[in-house]
Order: sequence, then structure tokens, then C-alpha cells
Amino acid sequence: MAAADYIGEILVRRGVVTEERMEALLAITRERGADLRDLVVSQQVAGEADVARAIAAETGLPFVERLDVAQIPTELALRLPITYSKQRQVLVLGETERAVHVALADPLDLSAVDDVRAMFKKPVEQVVATGEQVLDAINRVYERADQGAGDLKTEGAEGADEIEDILDSDDEAPIIRWVNGLFFQAVKDRASDIHIEPEEKEVVVRYRIDGELYVAKKANKQFSSSIIARIKIMSGLNIAEKRLPQDGRIALKIAGNAIDVRVSTIPTSRGLERIVMRLLMKTNVLLDLTDLGFSARDYALMSELIRRPDGIILVTGPTGSGKTTTLYACLNKINQPNLNILTAEDPVEYEIGGIHQVHVQAKIGLTFASALRAFLRQDPDVVMVGEIRDKETVDIAINASLTGHLVLSTLHTNDAPGAITRMVDMGVEPFLIRSSVIGILAQRLVRRLCPSCKRADLASPVELAQLGIDPERSRQRRARKLAPKYQPQSGEYVPVATDEGQEVPVYRAVGCDKCLGTGYAGRRGIYELMMMDDAVGALILRNADAQAIKRAAITQGMDTLRDDGARKVLEGMTTVEEVLAATQEDVLVE
Repeated sequence: MAAADYIGEILVRRGVVTEERMEALLAITRERGADLRDLVVSQQVAGEADVARAIAAETGLPFVERLDVAQIPTELALRLPITYSKQRQVLVLGETERAVHVALADPLDLSAVDDVRAMFKKPVEQVVATGEQVLDAINRVYERADQGAGDLKTEGAEGADEIEDILDSDDEAPIIRWVNGLFFQAVKDRASDIHIEPEEKEVVVRYRIDGELYVAKKANKQFSSSIIARIKIMSGLNIAEKRLPQDGRIALKIAGNAIDVRVSTIPTSRGLERIVMRLLMKTNVLLDLTDLGFSARDYALMSELIRRPDGIILVTGPTGSGKTTTLYACLNKINQPNLNILTAEDPVEYEIGGIHQVHVQAKIGLTFASALRAFLRQDPDVVMVGEIRDKETVDIAINASLTGHLVLSTLHTNDAPGAITRMVDMGVEPFLIRSSVIGILAQRLVRRLCPSCKRADLASPVELAQLGIDPERSRQRRARKLAPKYQPQSGEYVPVATDEGQEVPVYRAVGCDKCLGTGYAGRRGIYELMMMDDAVGALILRNADAQAIKRAAITQGMDTLRDDGARKVLEGMTTVEEVLAATQEDVLVE
């Protein structure tokens, strides 16, 4: 039975419309394709309230004459897009632990009820109101939200409008809203990656925040195909191809922030695809060298290195260790109108005024090597290459440095001395390394303690031994910091206790609302800067191993990654556990 015939039977059975008149209305409905309820009202056969009341009675649902907008939680109602709410004439009224309450004009619209149930993951309890009442309430709720979010709208108006434009009014609107919510929450939580993982009974979403993965959201397995299809459409991927890995990109703007999303899909054994998205905030504030957390020695040396007229500066570390951020800070420090600075990146993560940046695309033959070769014909002073991956690139970089250019790049090695052996393995002669490389910086990222909840504690002897901390030297350093200080109120020097004889103080992670219960907020680098001095250079020419080079560099004053991490532990910036985890391979063989 067609929907119109079923509604017609209800209206006749409930005495709203006579049987004879209904036959005529149904004939018009079939001829014009009009909605029967709209036709009944427009022909003045019955009022809209009479029709809605009859259908409510038939379905056993309460009918309400008037919706009290003042009692509707704005944030709850906004979880449904306005275009969807208006098109389906459905409005969320409230929520309890047991159910979500909605008002709708058509209680026979079961797909709308299913959408709400899927979004809130709860049973739906309905009341029926006229379409006019529902639409009026929708307009007033959303108008109230606009007026009450003045600051938010001002800050992210452009991003909000852009997101609003992609909210369709078809049955998939809740899926679109759900996916958009993933991006919004990820940006709000400072996530660098979003993992969408279809499991046996559900879809699990995890965010990578400060280097750690956390479960952020779950959805019923029945929606996994729709979620994956939505993301593939946004990233320009082939939604029909589910057997092969695919890579794509999405350009978003959220709360005024331009975001480049790199999308990667792979097929899984469950027949669905797993998606990982890397979020690159193009509007991130560039850091200065002073913001990176260098020691006094390393800061002074890095400031001198980046002002050299030629040579190669390498930054090493695993993926996600902040190498690109460090390179950008270096470029930002020396960025002046008298320098021609060119970069080859994959992708361009930060837009820097005054610097000419190229996005390499291997598919069309624009590789790091070909970009670097082209740069040398552009009269550069400083060149940054996103990564040295092969012999061709390293050869061109060495040639550029030897012909009067400063070259900055990255390598994937565990520590600074390891970069030397890596270049030798790539086929570079030791004398060329000695002649071209002027400094190598290895780095890792450790999570910073949340200042709102970190807790003071005492380091155990085992922890001190693992970090290589001498308790006596630490106490002396702390005693100097706590020496008598001048108090302007009294005009006297007031002695402060030096905690002599106590253990070394450190801080532990606790967890609070401000840090999402993790105990950490943000990350900070730990560094190992090796200069190409005579002692290190002589070992390179003799083709010495990395451990011998490392010992010589330490003798010349280099702090290892673990040394720098220990310093940051004593400063209360991070924890012993973070440093030990980040420097597991930083072991010097005597």
C-alpha cells in the first residue's frame, strides 16, 4: 500500500475526511504527485493540527499543541544540521540516560527516527506536532544559537559557513554531520591524526594526541560503509575501489583554521577499509628557535649554524619527531628580504611569507632531487629539502653546499652520529661529508606535563641511574636556584631552604579535565646537536663507526638525547617515563 493510501485510510477512519472526499484527493495526489497531507490542508478540507492529531492517535504517540522552545537545550538540538531538521521536520527536544526525545511532524518517517537513533545511540521517544510548529521551533532554536555564539561565530565564521555548505539535506545528512564532527573535535583536542578502524561489531575512531592514540568515538558497524564513502568522496578517491590502497587529500577550514588533511585507505580482512588521516594546520603559528626548548649551548650553536653562508645542516629523527617544525623555525629566524630561500616539501605544511615553497609530486616527476636541481638555477641563498631519501638527492645537496649555498634537510636516523653512517651507506665519500656537513641535530618529542595537575615527587635511585643524573650535582644546582633572594617588600635578603640532603625532586603526570585526563598537554623537543669539529671530522675521514664518533662529540661538549631529556625532567617539564621511552636507543657503548 502506498503511503498516501495508508494516510488516507487513517484520516477517513479518524473522521477527519469523508470517504468520498478522500477518493477525490487521492486521485489528485496520484495525478500531480502531491503530498496528501499538504493537499488536505491547502484544499481546506481539514486543518494541519487535525491531520497531525489523527496520525498521532493512530500511531499511539502524544500530540502537542505548542513546543516550548525555552526548554530545548540548544547544543543538543544543534547536533542535527538545520537543513536536515527542516527538510525532515524533526527537532531534538531533550535527552536522558535512557532515550532521546524528539518532536516531528510525520511520525511515519521511520528513516528520520533511525537517523536520530544512530546519531545518539539511544532509543527515540517521539511526540507529534504540526509542521508549522516544528519549523517555527527549529528557526527559533537555531536563531538563539547564532545570537548566543557571537564570539565563536566571529572567530570561526568562515570555517562554520564552509562546513555548513557541505551539509546535505538527504538521508545521509547525519553521516555528514558525524564525519564533520570528527574533524571539529580532532582540531579541538589538538589531534594530529584520525584513525577510523572497522571492527567486528563497531567502527572505532581514535585520535593521536601528543603522540599517543586515544579512543574518541564509536559507531554501529552498519554505518561503516557510509562513513568510509563520505570520507572518500571528500578526498576525491574512488569509492568503488575497495581492494587497493588509496591516497587523497581534503582541504578544510574549521574555526578559521585552514587544514590540509592527508587521507590514506587500506583494505582489511573484514572486507572494509581502514582510514588514517593526518591533519596539517596551515595556520599554525611558526615557532621561533627560542620556543623549541634548546639548551643554552645548542641554541647558541644553532643560531650560528643557520647564519653560515654554505654547508649542510641535517635534522634527524623518526617520523613525527618534529623535524619539519625545527626546520621552519630555522628558516623563520633567518628570513630576510636580502636572502632568496627556496623549499621543496611533501607537503607544504606551513605557509611562510617571503619564502618560495614547492610541493613535490613524484607522480609527475617532481621529486626532491629534481626540485633541488631546479633550485640551483634560481639563484638561491638558502635551500630546504624536506627529506634526503636517495643518493641522487644527497649528491645534489652536497654539490649545492660546496658551491656556496646553505642547505637544510632531514634524515631518518636514531641519533646525530647515525646520520654519518647513513650517508656513507648511501654511497657518499667520507671526505665529502666532512667538507659539506656543518652540523647534525637529532631530536625526539616528549609530552609536556599538564601545569594544572602535575604532582611533585621524588625520583628513585633507579630512575636517576637510568637518566644518568648525579643526585649530588642536582642538589647543588637546586641549592643555587634557592639561594637567599632579595624581597622588595622588606628590602632584605630572605634565606630560602636548599633542601640539602633530600632526594632529587621530579614531577608525575596525574590527569584532569584540562588535559583530557592524560596528565600531559602539548609536547616539547629534546635534542642532540653534533658539530662537525676537528675531532669528529678526523673520525669521519677514518671511516669510524657511529659509537666512536658519538664518544668524540660528547668529549667536545655534546649532550645526548637522554642528557637533554634529563635536564627537562629536572626542570619539571616532562616525566622520567617520557624521556626513557623516547631515548630507548640512546645507549653509548663504552
